[in-house]
Amino acid sequence: MTLSWQGPGKEPAGSRGRVLSVCRRHFPAASGWAGHCRSLGRGDEGPRISGSGDVDTGVSLSLDPPGLFVSSQPSQVEDAPSAEKGEEEEEEEEEEAAPGPAPAPAPEDPVEPQLAEASQVLGASEIRQLSLHLPPRVTGYSWRLAFCTSRDGFSLRSLYRQMEGHSGPVLLVLRDQDGQMFGAFSSSAIRLSKGFYGTGETFLFSFSPQLKVFKWTGSNSFFVKGDLDSLMMGSGSGHFGLWLDGDLYHGGSHPCATFNNEVLARQEQFCIEELEAWVLS
Repeated sequence: MTLSWQGPGKEPAGSRGRVLSVCRRHFPAASGWAGHCRSLGRGDEGPRISGSGDVDTGVSLSLDPPGLFVSSQPSQVEDAPSAEKGEEEEEEEEEEAAPGPAPAPAPEDPVEPQLAEASQVLGASEIRQLSLHLPPRVTGYSWRLAFCTSRDGFSLRSLYRQMEGHSGPVLLVLRDQDGQMFGAFSSSAIRLSKGFYGTGETFLFSFSPQLKVFKWTGSNSFFVKGDLDSLMMGSGSGHFGLWLDGDLYHGGSHPCATFNNEVLARQEQFCIEELEAWVLS
């Protein structure tokens, strides 16, 4: 099937698309374009059907607008592909022959943190997983063990003393007597305070057994608060995401608005077996 413009002036815009749609409906390719055709006229309301009849190969039809002719050419559909199909195949071959874009380089492995000494709570796998969730600004920082209960005793005051002189972020990790590992990342050092402090980089986490990280929701700024009797991280509706008592032996965890966290331990109340505070610097 071919389209040709034989009228005066320039071919009207959009005419080919309208006629093509008509011919594709009424010239079935399976019969070599010899099929049932309906010619169109044009009235005030637009194109309309004006007649019908069988059309043989080699017949030309004149459709609105005047000057546009549609011809059904003899073809051997089974033996020779149509020009339209041939063009599509050529385009496909060109696409196949054209070299594709170079594959993106594989991302570099994240820099694993350097620990000054071994952790009694976290293994190499847990450390590697946690490092992926730390703020970009601490990537490559070394981890120094500022406090651990096995060395410094079960005392929150002792934790505060060991934090003196440090201003950098701290990773607090602990294992309870059920063997559950969880903790928190604080954007600044743990210290005594009259109110909450910290930034939106602060988060809670739990290995249960897969790592779950609970980032700041933006609903409030109750990140960290420390007094002589307890350490609290995250709050809302009278509950704390993580709190530890003055002896660093008993603790608790509840869902809170700050982090929208789950209970970090297996139970809301737990007993601490080991606790470590790592300074990142």
